[in-house]
Amino acid sequence: MSELGSVGKSFPKLDGSAKARGQAVYADDIALPRMLFCKILRAQAPHARILSVDTSAARRMPGVVAVLTGRDLPIRFGILPVSQDEAALEEHKVRYVGDPVAAVAAVDEETAAAACEAIKVAYQLLEPVMTIEEALREAADEPIQESFSRRKDNVHRMVSYEFGDLAAGFAKADHVREDVFFFQGNTHLPMEQHSAVASYVDDRLSIWSSTQVVHYVHRALSRVLELPMNRIRVIGAAHGGGFGGKTDPFAHEIVVSKLAMVTGRPVKCTLTREEVFYAHRGRHPTLMWYRTGLTLDGRITAMHLRPALDGAAYGSYGAASVFYTGTLQTVTYDIPAYKFEGARVYTNKPPCGPKRGHGTPQGRFGIELHLEKIAHDLGLDPVDVKRRNFMKPFTRAVNWLRVTSCGLEECTDKVLAASCYGSRERRPGHGMGFAIRSSIRGAGTARCWNDIPHSRVKLTVDTSGAPPYCDRRESGQRGARVHAQSAAEEPVPGTRHARAATARRTRTPDTP
Repeated sequence: MSELGSVGKSFPKLDGSAKARGQAVYADDIALPRMLFCKILRAQAPHARILSVDTSAARRMPGVVAVLTGRDLPIRFGILPVSQDEAALEEHKVRYVGDPVAAVAAVDEETAAAACEAIKVAYQLLEPVMTIEEALREAADEPIQESFSRRKDNVHRMVSYEFGDLAAGFAKADHVREDVFFFQGNTHLPMEQHSAVASYVDDRLSIWSSTQVVHYVHRALSRVLELPMNRIRVIGAAHGGGFGGKTDPFAHEIVVSKLAMVTGRPVKCTLTREEVFYAHRGRHPTLMWYRTGLTLDGRITAMHLRPALDGAAYGSYGAASVFYTGTLQTVTYDIPAYKFEGARVYTNKPPCGPKRGHGTPQGRFGIELHLEKIAHDLGLDPVDVKRRNFMKPFTRAVNWLRVTSCGLEECTDKVLAASCYGSRERRPGHGMGFAIRSSIRGAGTARCWNDIPHSRVKLTVDTSGAPPYCDRRESGQRGARVHAQSAAEEPVPGTRHARAATARRTRTPDTP
């Protein structure tokens, strides 16, 4: 293998110095001339029809420049084409405590907050749906998302597929076990709260946002505001943590854009920590049923998985998350026959989405516990059972997912050696606990359902160097450094660096 000049070597993080010195500009750092401040009034009922919204008192308050309600932003949006079920401000119905209902732009945050408190909203309360079990039953009043489903329950999405001969696989098994697990769910806590600043000048909208998905925000703004995309510019400000919680277009981004258009002045909205928990997408609580067959020596013969995901009030990435929950369970263990039946349901809680793993960690949690219990049933070491079923490099899973390089065996060897697992006394209630598990995440999954490019780079060469421009967002993974290292491997022809790189690549092991 030829030696590389930059890739594989350690370099300082390109934006590390600016962040360490406080020079990085985050969305909340941006202050434009004549800027107004936005606050959003959020619902205090989990499930209710909106009967009226009285903004008259708020509009009369000194310092209030504009007030918006759901009538001003009627077009719905969402991250997936099949999930266009959110409104920047709800006009007819709220679906969780925290759903946005109205917004105010004022000369300062205190005035905007006071104006929000002056808005009076009349509700007709509906029966809330708070658990997966309740969501699967027929709705007491009406479905949470009645406009997007003809069903009488609150099932959002169902997925089912089968690979291999499941019946034959279970027939070969010497031992079959069923288990039910529940993953409670959790949520993000980025250091930086969500923030956005919008400016509307000469019929062109510019917005700076702490988003992970500038292109999807661009698309949502064009859709809701009915503006051509060439009149909208979305700028990803420095990022203070996202973890998947900033990968949806959000109400506050659309609201500040509309307010900037209405007032003719820049508008900023920075969410409070409480609002962040309402707005961003936590990890789905998931109820999982497993049935797996194994031989006496610990070989898996068949597996059947049925998960139900609590997606809460809106679709978000849910159609994909429920699919990934089952699809990616086959690429760490060799499962010859596999059936997956998954469902995602609506409940009256803050929406769930792709928190670091996109539905996969819940299924991994279940399968690892399930195999531990089976190993104890068979009187085998759980580590040996799991290793016996590891997927091998450069193979295909039963559902045709391709496994290329795979370091499970090597990683396991190092963990076992470093922990002295084999020599440790393991009596119940004595010594240190130890468990081993494998995992996979959906990195690099193809998104082929729209025409937006996801891997585009522009490289310019001038007297200052050759800066690469890429349409991915830097959110802490050091992607900018990887781009720079990759570009450095393709030096400008004719330069001394180019000749040195060519020499490195053509040198043989015997060349001095």
